[in-house]
Amino acid sequence: MKLNLFEDKNLNEEHVDLYFSNMRPVISQIIDTVNSERPTFSGRPADEDMDDWEETILDPGEIYYFDYVDRKLFAYTETGVFRLMNTLGSCEEMLWNYGFVRVSKSNLINIYKIKQLKPDINMKVYALFDNGERICINRSYKKAFNEYLRKMRRINQ
Repeated sequence: MKLNLFEDKNLNEEHVDLYFSNMRPVISQIIDTVNSERPTFSGRPADEDMDDWEETILDPGEIYYFDYVDRKLFAYTETGVFRLMNTLGSCEEMLWNYGFVRVSKSNLINIYKIKQLKPDINMKVYALFDNGERICINRSYKKAFNEYLRKMRRINQ
């Protein structure tokens, strides 16, 4: 993909022209970004009492992974763990073209935060994140995970 940037100090209104041969996820992502429709999430720190909590707005780029435990959804970031009121399925649907992929029944991970993929016994693979945490990529999700990685590599080249 070719990107041309032009700075014009005399411009009254900024605009973006986008030429594409077919609508791919990266094109949708660019459109969403320009239209400021990038999804955000609101949550509360997981360790705070439910009655008096302060809402935090999370950008998907800050999130390492989502974890669904005891019918509750948590988002893990570099600064902490946040309880969200979304469902894991809705997060997966909103974030599929932002680098998030389902790797188990209860985990959705951000591929851009992965430092290393490490194989283990029984054909398991672990995603090691740049913050030191790791998530197991379930065997039944492994094929879809690998296809997603291939697709995202083609998009970002």
